[in-house]
Amino acid sequence: MESQSSVIIRQYDKQSLKVVDVISGISPNAMRRVFGGWIFFAAVVGVIISVAPDLSTQFIGLTLFVLVAFTLIMFGQSRISEGWPAIICDDDLIGVVCDPVKREYICVKSSLVKAANPTLIKPNKKAIEIVLDTDQLSEEEQRVLDQAVWPREGKLIGLAHFKRREDACESLMWCVEHRGSH
Repeated sequence: MESQSSVIIRQYDKQSLKVVDVISGISPNAMRRVFGGWIFFAAVVGVIISVAPDLSTQFIGLTLFVLVAFTLIMFGQSRISEGWPAIICDDDLIGVVCDPVKREYICVKSSLVKAANPTLIKPNKKAIEIVLDTDQLSEEEQRVLDQAVWPREGKLIGLAHFKRREDACESLMWCVEHRGSH
């Protein structure tokens, strides 16, 4: 991917995701709360199952194994420290996740962004529509945009998690205006 392009697919690692501004997505703090809640739930269920009368040791053992296995799988995802960002601001780039497991984002230069509008993705997912200046987009850049999760002509769509869409749009436009001037 050449650096001249205004639209690129960029893969981040855990460290680089920690230093970008998360405009929308599940923050590491939310992930920690969810994981902490799960640990509490698993512990309570484990205690109840262990002290319940008339349960076979096989059932108790299987239940405890499933709880421990699921906890290890959740922890193994290693997203507790970074969360699941959906829309990010990385200096003069605005990124929308296209493959969350690979930490891959479709990034556009701030100079391409004309507006950010609250929208819905059918049937009821709250999202942000990032309107791009189509006059500045080449055919190749549009092909990269077509690899988005919700491809649109001259637009990028990202989910709005745990944040009002209007606030996320304001944050995005702040990044465009203040970070894009570098």
